Amino acid sequence: MSAPSLSHGWVAMALVSDSLGRHQAFYGGGYEFTFFRGRQRPFVPYAIVGAALGVSTDTATQQLAILWNIGGGLDWRPVPVVSIGAELRYRLDDRGPRGFWRASPDARAGPSIAVGVALHIGAKKGGGETSGGEAVPAVPVAPPEVITGNAASVVETAISVLGVPYAWGGTADNGFDCSGLIQYAYGQHGIRLPRRSHDQAEAGAEVSPVVEALRPGDILLFSSKPGAGVTHVGMYAGEGKFIHSGSKGVKISLLDPHDSDGAYWLARWVGARRVIP
Repeated sequence: MSAPSLSHGWVAMALVSDSLGRHQAFYGGGYEFTFFRGRQRPFVPYAIVGAALGVSTDTATQQLAILWNIGGGLDWRPVPVVSIGAELRYRLDDRGPRGFWRASPDARAGPSIAVGVALHIGAKKGGGETSGGEAVPAVPVAPPEVITGNAASVVETAISVLGVPYAWGGTADNGFDCSGLIQYAYGQHGIRLPRRSHDQAEAGAEVSPVVEALRPGDILLFSSKPGAGVTHVGMYAGEGKFIHSGSKGVKISLLDPHDSDGAYWLARWVGARRVIP
């Protein structure tokens, strides 16, 4: 199971309140972190935390302030390209910044609610569609014609669930995440593996991360960026192909720099492990 989704970035803020004729506002910019929002589920709860530096004003004064905010939301995707969301945040206008936990007694604070609709449109890249940072080939890759080696039956089990949807935390045939697929395929043959991709990266024996050194059944290790640790796993199937559960479900990809999907994964391939000698 890969690490939960994390996104972050700069934000600009302009909040105005005119309750009972008392004009109050905050203008500034800051940084926010959003946790879990990138998961592929019909209903996706997520968390938000952030802070912005700017100017807090009212009818008589203006002061340097930090606007702290923390909260969460829920995205509902009735179809893959449309999401309907709602957010609840608690905001603290820390005038003459003292800190979130040391704000002055008269600091302005309170909850806010927002709702909205978003469209999710993938961009084209290298002959495939980009979805969740993963290039999807225009034509699905077929399984190897012949699967050899001591782990052939494990590979065949993984191939038997091709097309099953991605499910964060999924370990059964109603949905898999990347490490759930590997654990399931080996588990059907009496071999117990750790649940998380980070721990599967320590299973078995180390294999050089070159295609020529691989055997069917080897676990392939991928990292989203240098130094990030293992964030995705797949299983080598033979003929330069591997099976894994990505954002589009269980599929087969090529280890080929000339394939858009394959080039994406080759650039992130950091290791391999052999569970069955």
